[in-house]
Amino acid sequence: MKSWLRTLLYFLAVILITACVTVGIMLRATQNDQVDEVVFTAKEYAEISDLLFLNEMIGRIENDSLTESPGREALLEAAAEGMVAALDDPYAVYYTPEEYEAYLANINGEYTGIGILVGQPEETGAVILDVYEETPAAQAGLLPGDIITAVDGAPVAPMQLQELSAAIDREVGEPVTLSILRGTEPSEINLTCAQLNLSRVSHALFKERTGYIRISMFSGNCVTEFKEALSDLTERGMRSLVIDLRNNPGGTLESAVEIADALLSSGTIVSLRGRLDAEGVIYESNARGISVPLAVIVNENSASASEILAAAVQHSGAGVVVGMTTFGKGVVQTTMQIQGNQAWLKLTTEAYYTPSGKNIDGVGITPDIEIALPDELSGLAIDEIEQEDDAQLWAALDHVRALAAEAQ
Repeated sequence: MKSWLRTLLYFLAVILITACVTVGIMLRATQNDQVDEVVFTAKEYAEISDLLFLNEMIGRIENDSLTESPGREALLEAAAEGMVAALDDPYAVYYTPEEYEAYLANINGEYTGIGILVGQPEETGAVILDVYEETPAAQAGLLPGDIITAVDGAPVAPMQLQELSAAIDREVGEPVTLSILRGTEPSEINLTCAQLNLSRVSHALFKERTGYIRISMFSGNCVTEFKEALSDLTERGMRSLVIDLRNNPGGTLESAVEIADALLSSGTIVSLRGRLDAEGVIYESNARGISVPLAVIVNENSASASEILAAAVQHSGAGVVVGMTTFGKGVVQTTMQIQGNQAWLKLTTEAYYTPSGKNIDGVGITPDIEIALPDELSGLAIDEIEQEDDAQLWAALDHVRALAAEAQ
């Protein structure tokens, strides 16, 4: 090969090798630079920019406030609580991880508190619906019908039921002061929270083999307790059944659905739909149902899960509803964890609809047999009403017993 050609080939080879090395170095450098780079879409960048003012506010407070800042974490939690307060959602709650653990323990039946059942707060306060035996509340002399106007000096009127329950029921040994109105006489009662073991279901077999099951709340082990009660009454020859949901403020949707499933034959129990959800979720009953006449007793303090069960029984024709128009809470809350700080957010995410397609929020369920208690019994705990004076119970008993007699 000629010397000039060999020289040209060597020159081209050097150029090619140099180019490859240069490209490799540039690629590696680019990759190294990208390790610390985060790429945002325009929308994501705009959303992050919107939150920069929050960081600036925290900085201003920590640096310029005359009073000492409670700390960045506390300020962020206050901001989260403020967001929830800005919603048109009276049931929305922001929980710190510790507050959520306490809430969850209460729902699961691991109850610590003073031993009362309270109704939805109103302008005058929250009425005590029941006082459980051998609890701090009973020992302190609290009575059904007493009105709680404040907790540790904080007015009850603007609170929602869940918020009020969390304010009253605390860890074992923690004190709480309730401002009470009994008639026109105000007083303050100091209590200490304790570990309580409360059953949510009680049952009995009345004359003419009429079964009676009372559910005080749809939480804890109420489903298991209900099924055990139903089984016991069935084994003892129950010919008719009355379920008492008076003063039951609700609980979990799942508990109401499971109990309805044990009572009803196939059919719709309840359906849920969100704001942007066209079809929603439908809960159906697949059980055989019960084969005895059934009545469900409700009153103005029967809410939420109680209304789901009562409406399902009423619509299915499995039984009748007796008493007074219910509270009217036809919305469902969902809890979701905030990954940034492991806190929890509870939001009203869906409305529920009875099998007839109605949403009863703010309306309630109208009984098939409407009957009120005498004024002198209004405000008493159900257990404190003498059976012979309980007009609502007798209306239910008379109805199911008449049907049982016809079936013989």
